[in-house]
Parts: sequence; structure tokens; C-alpha cells
Amino acid sequence: MDRHFKIHEKHAILTVEVLVDKFDFLELSESSRYLRNILEKRNYPTTIFDLQRVGFIDSSVFGFLLEIHNMAKKKGNKIVIVCADKTVLHVMAMLTVPEIIKVFPTIEEAEGYLNIK
Repeated sequence: MDRHFKIHEKHAILTVEVLVDKFDFLELSESSRYLRNILEKRNYPTTIFDLQRVGFIDSSVFGFLLEIHNMAKKKGNKIVIVCADKTVLHVMAMLTVPEIIKVFPTIEEAEGYLNIK
């Protein structure tokens, strides 16, 4: 799983950088336990999901992200997404994801929103 994700922390904010181009049900079925363990061990912290390398995504990933969003929210934390790919943003818009989880085109904008300096 390490080759599919890069995990790092900065000022108590976790960043999950997705390193695969295709983030779909198949990828998620293999990696969801890994990601859940990381988030659970840290008590579902405020997290940036960096999807900048993702060119294809499906609704199962957004279901997963919404689940993580709800867990983090219960802990008083936030989940944000970084993505600039037009196709992925279109899928997000169709599923109304940006109405629930904030989406930013760059890491810097997401960090600014989360007050990371």
C-alpha cells in the first residue's frame, strides 16, 4: 500500500497523497483497510486528501471519503480534498461532494483554509 499513498503530517494535519492515476472501487477495496487504520490510529484527524495525481475516480471513493468525513466531524475535525483535474471535479460535482467536503485546486489553498503555516 505504501506505493499507492504517501502519508505525512504537518502541524497536526494529516495529508494522504494518492499516488495512483485510477482511484476506483478496485483500488479502494485493496486499500481502504490500510487508510482506515492510519486514520483510526490518529483518531480521525483533520485530513487533506490530495488527489492531484488522480485522473479517474468513481463514486465508491466518494462514499469512502464521506464516511471518513463523518468520522472526523464527530471528532471535531475536517476533511478537505485537493484536486484540479476537470474530469474528477465533474464527477465530484455530479455527486454533490463539494457541498459536503471542501475542494481546493492546490495544497497551499487547502492548508490556508486549515490555517497551516
